[in-house]
Amino acid sequence: MSDKLLVAAIDFGTTYSGYAFSFSHEYASDQTKIQTNTWIGGGHISLKAPTSVLFTPGKVFHSFGYEAEDKYSELAEDGHHADWFYFRRFKMMLHNNEALSRKTLLDDEHKKPLEALTVFSAAINFLRGHLFQTLLKRVPEIEEGDIHWVLTLPAIWNDSAKQFMRRAAEMGGLRNDRLILALEPEAASFWCKTLPVERLTKSGGMDIFQPGKCYIVLDLGGGTVDITVHQVQGDGSLTEVAKASGGAWGGTQVDAQFQALLEALVGKGFMTEYQKEFTGDFLDMMREFEVKKRTVTSNKSGMITMRIPASLVSNYKTRKGRLLVDDVRKSGHAGKVDFKRDKILIDAEVFKGFFDKSVQTTIAHVREILKGNDFRSIDTMLLVGGFAESEIVQNKIKETFLDKKIIIPNDSGLVVVKGAVLFGHNPNIVTSRISKYTYGTEIINTFVDGVHPEKYRVFENGRYKCRYLFEIYVRAGEAVPVNAVVSMDFISDTFDVAEGVGIYASSDPDPQYVTEKSCFKLGSIVLEEARHRLLNEMQFGGTEFTLQITDLETGVKRINCFDFLSH
Repeated sequence: MSDKLLVAAIDFGTTYSGYAFSFSHEYASDQTKIQTNTWIGGGHISLKAPTSVLFTPGKVFHSFGYEAEDKYSELAEDGHHADWFYFRRFKMMLHNNEALSRKTLLDDEHKKPLEALTVFSAAINFLRGHLFQTLLKRVPEIEEGDIHWVLTLPAIWNDSAKQFMRRAAEMGGLRNDRLILALEPEAASFWCKTLPVERLTKSGGMDIFQPGKCYIVLDLGGGTVDITVHQVQGDGSLTEVAKASGGAWGGTQVDAQFQALLEALVGKGFMTEYQKEFTGDFLDMMREFEVKKRTVTSNKSGMITMRIPASLVSNYKTRKGRLLVDDVRKSGHAGKVDFKRDKILIDAEVFKGFFDKSVQTTIAHVREILKGNDFRSIDTMLLVGGFAESEIVQNKIKETFLDKKIIIPNDSGLVVVKGAVLFGHNPNIVTSRISKYTYGTEIINTFVDGVHPEKYRVFENGRYKCRYLFEIYVRAGEAVPVNAVVSMDFISDTFDVAEGVGIYASSDPDPQYVTEKSCFKLGSIVLEEARHRLLNEMQFGGTEFTLQITDLETGVKRINCFDFLSH
């Protein structure tokens, strides 16, 4: 994209989303000159907006972010919200979703379904439009064709989720030929790599980006935790030396623990009904908790006071005929939790315990990586992401890994989106990645007696063939250079045209058949003619899987003629 005037990145997060951009001439003179937006709403000023989307009863997009939250709370206050569609923290439905398709439905806060692509694309379209309006104020003559887009994704997502997000981005107005996907922990590395040492650590004098240096990146987001290991090359580029891993252990786990406490205090059934009847109050309470969880520190003692809706206490009395404060003081939570008018008081140790499940799972996984890959010599961890801004999280990791240097850049929540802008300017900053899976296609070949299972034998074109063979292109755990192309030619048959050529992945480095337990189908290569000689070129090592089919008889080429969302 040598003609790009500027690069704009959208960080589509589970809890918060935002964007950043820089012009090509600014990048040439100062890579760190990247602009972001400040969001205002709900009495808060933040560097990102809540990932909340509101649709009218007619399924028409209404608003995003703080505006969506405030409007929905208003509707709920008057009891007019039931027919509206309100979505929040919905990005996690893409995590490990093996049944993902174009028709996948997403349930809103009250379990009303809407097509997931409609919701995701509306959010992306809003961010695109907001960013473009911001640019117009600075450069009135700018056109959308001048922009090269970058969309961030967790590194642990599968290929179907990546294709889903590309499709949503296209529906949201991002030109497909001017869009690349960036992996979040890599983007974080890119940004930190450009910063002066003093902006990475107060101690100074420590540069983790010397050639040959290895370090762990912990990208702690709202929904997922992404963990990768990078090594700096002689030319300053990065290689991935351990495949990306992680899980759904982000900051929303803390919210879940707080809600579990509330359910223990008032009853799960009561809490479910309260959330339905007093939706606005419930959302206000969770917004208050979001602020509180970001400010509580490890050395906090005594009771932590948080404002709660008066309706929670009054509704409890109406439904149960008892005072909530009396029931809590008679329960096993006495002394640990208390209520005073419109406030809940939670013992500091209980509150800090909300973080345990998320942080301990993350710590255990990091230990496995250090042990399993013989990375004990790695002495540095880079802590990034919005959840990494929590002092409790920082201290727990520091206390666990006393022999490691823990580096937490300023504004950790913006590290990914700023790094994504750098990636848009220079996609060659990563030279190789570790393949998470073994990739290949399903093929039909000559049946060999005594070697192939009898049940896989078929008769086609005058001879016996074996179906379901796994033709390996790249093996799991293999270091794959970025844009590495693996080429194979084959003769298409009637099965290929009728069903398509199956693209498969496996956690096993050496699968024999696509039917093995370790294998799963990603999608199909769509073919049009039988008994044609075809050249299949798969490109690996990038942030996305790409493929080109060339019909050697007709010369016709087709790019990315596969479908991971056809289930």
